[in-house]
Amino acid sequence: MDDLDFAILQCLMRNSRITISRMSEEIGAPDATVSNRLKKLEGEVIKRYTMIPDWQKVGLGITAIIIIQTESEKHEDVKLSLSELDEVSEVYSVSGEYDLLIKVWGSDIGELNDIINDKIRHIDGVEDLTEMIVMERIKEDVPKISKI
Repeated sequence: MDDLDFAILQCLMRNSRITISRMSEEIGAPDATVSNRLKKLEGEVIKRYTMIPDWQKVGLGITAIIIIQTESEKHEDVKLSLSELDEVSEVYSVSGEYDLLIKVWGSDIGELNDIINDKIRHIDGVEDLTEMIVMERIKEDVPKISKI
């Protein structure tokens, strides 16, 4: 990847609906060049195009970050089971006292409680978990990338 590839990615992260002509203007490269590079990036680097809604307005008013300890021999199964839950948007394997970190969404505290107690705690291999309710979203964005 070179500077042009990074510039294309940066434009897309700011606005995934940007047109090729607008991106070309911002980057200072011909439309055909940007189009060809974008096709290559879509095949090799870009996983998907997405957006970030106002979660409150779509009915997901509460978010929790949950750290989970797993039975070591069931760690892979727990990761897979958590990944399959619709209410779980992110699953990370982490180092330290806990094994996994997940992000969970619900409409209210009651629904979040049901998700934790009826779904997550019942996954075979979950030993312990600690929930943290998100009180305020300060920043929810993608990182700025630069050439390494």
